Amino acid sequence: MGQQIQVQNTYRNIIQLALPISIAILIPQLNMLTNTVFLGNYKPSLNNFTTQDLLAASGIAGIYYLTIVMVGYGLVSGMLMLMSRRAGENDAKGLGKIFSNGIILCLALSAILIALSWLIAPWIFRLAIHEKSIQTAAISFIQIRCWGLPFIMLCQLSNSFFLATSNSKKIIMGSVVQTVVNIAMDYVCIFGAMGVPEMGLNGTAFASVMSEVVYFVVVFLIIHRTKNFKPYAIVYFKNIDFPLMKETIIKSSPLIIQYLLSIGAWEVFFIFVEHLGKAESAVSQILRSVFSIVGVVTWALGSTSNSMVSNLIGQGEEQKVIPLIKKIITISLSISLILGLPIVLFPTYFLSLLTTDVSLVEMGTVSLRIVVFATWMLSISTICFNGVLGTGNTRINMVFEFIAIILYITYISVVVEYLHLPLPYAWCSEFVYWLSLFIMSSLYLYSGRWKASFQTQRTNQ
Repeated sequence: MGQQIQVQNTYRNIIQLALPISIAILIPQLNMLTNTVFLGNYKPSLNNFTTQDLLAASGIAGIYYLTIVMVGYGLVSGMLMLMSRRAGENDAKGLGKIFSNGIILCLALSAILIALSWLIAPWIFRLAIHEKSIQTAAISFIQIRCWGLPFIMLCQLSNSFFLATSNSKKIIMGSVVQTVVNIAMDYVCIFGAMGVPEMGLNGTAFASVMSEVVYFVVVFLIIHRTKNFKPYAIVYFKNIDFPLMKETIIKSSPLIIQYLLSIGAWEVFFIFVEHLGKAESAVSQILRSVFSIVGVVTWALGSTSNSMVSNLIGQGEEQKVIPLIKKIITISLSISLILGLPIVLFPTYFLSLLTTDVSLVEMGTVSLRIVVFATWMLSISTICFNGVLGTGNTRINMVFEFIAIILYITYISVVVEYLHLPLPYAWCSEFVYWLSLFIMSSLYLYSGRWKASFQTQRTNQ
């Protein structure tokens, strides 16, 4: 075929796959950080909203959008696992067939999520958010932001295709273009420039949607014009394979539920924090940006773990899975420590870069350190959890997620909603979630139970 799509269990191969993904994930996180910085330094000309209102609304509405995006990512993660398995078997056409049918599934799911967002999101925000001004801002934001869903889901699918085919470098180009467009349009739309009216928080929504459209165009031009992708026989809206779609949905549905529970629980967290006060909610939006930036490499390595584990199993190399996961954890934890240590040592300086509000800087210092410590736990547990996903048993991932979410919701309900303890105690909930996932995932991987089904399949063959 001219291209090697079977991975090798080496540090070099891990880094080659993960580095472009890290850059691609970092860029959208920088977009989000830019939104936070612009809003943190934005003084609305109208008296309807304060800066804290906009930061708080951005946090709650942003997490809602992230929740529905991650529902799509659950579908795409299932397809990544299936495509990686085909890559391990060196089945290029089978891989391309999964991608081609995945386009239809992504568009259908995004249409459903847009409709639900228009119908349900306003009701959720009015019911859950106490401050009227934050309610209004959040509803207005999400009714613009949700139109980016079809484009971002197709980009996620394309990135999974690049990763499964060991072409992760291709991910970078679209992400760079998206960032340039997003940052430029953020400034223009938030503050009002170049003839564009001042839109404040809604400006971030417009800018993000436009950048996702551009991202989509660039990514699909790459796929369409790259000669190396011709062996995959990718087609658009042709040769629809309903049994394959059914298999994809069955494999992905536990992941969809899993991500819905996971990010949905974070939405509950931000709603509870809003009940603590407007300032606490604004600070948490800043902390969310930091959490995302520091966790970038880990999430990239998590996707790499999913893909490489599935690829090795496709090659019949189950005995190499645990050593591979250990190598990825070593890289993940090392980088997370390097990224997080400066923030732990100089939290006040770092927060002052994100907002000019001195009271928010003072309130967020202790919580920022806790967030960074939590990313160190995340750097280990995410790799194990995605390693389990790579074995193909998506139902066990959903079970682990469900148990972790119950523990997480119980903690924040008691500590934040009932006891109303200060913000640092609220952010300690991240340890509850990530530690429980690590314990369950690592025990499952070391048990070796996931190997039995593959050995049985090969015996039958």
